[in-house]
Amino acid sequence: MNAQTLVAMLLFCVFAFSLVTGKGFPHFRHRGKTLLFLIVAGFFSLQGAVILEEQRETRWAELRQCDPAVYLEELYKVDMDRWFAEPRVLDPDAHEAEVARRDAEAKAWRLAECTDQKASMAYVMIQDDVRRSLRAPSTAEFPGRFGAGILHIGDCVYRVDGQFYAQNGFGAMLRGSFSGTIEYFLERGSWRTLTLDVRG
Repeated sequence: MNAQTLVAMLLFCVFAFSLVTGKGFPHFRHRGKTLLFLIVAGFFSLQGAVILEEQRETRWAELRQCDPAVYLEELYKVDMDRWFAEPRVLDPDAHEAEVARRDAEAKAWRLAECTDQKASMAYVMIQDDVRRSLRAPSTAEFPGRFGAGILHIGDCVYRVDGQFYAQNGFGAMLRGSFSGTIEYFLERGSWRTLTLDVRG
């Protein structure tokens, strides 16, 4: 950070404090005067930030040509997304390694999220599709989760086998069973039934 930006930001903070509290140096206790100095300090702070950004971009452009390794190292600390795009041209091996690392990280996160802990939710969510296949959906009753067979078969897909009680076309309460698979989408936080077989 250059001296102009540092001084301007310091003055901006002092003037902002004076404007809000009415306290500060005697010359700046008048709010109108403080507001004017605050605007001036803000302008110079912004200008300094723009100059600093331009200087950094110029330095990076030079480094990109003469020393790509240092350029990528500096970029990594400041802008990860931009850094991720650059090695595709400058260092394909590093880019490939980063893609593999990110994929492994995403897979590990997915595996950590999609465990047997979501089994209860899988059982509840598949019930809506079971109801839709019945003649009298509103009469359907499902036993507790522990009466059902629920298995996480991998990649956020659960196999659910269960039973239910519902009225048939004549109004009699009968027992039925179902089996199906349902998938949980981590990114959207939603569920989708993949297969479903309802008997009864």
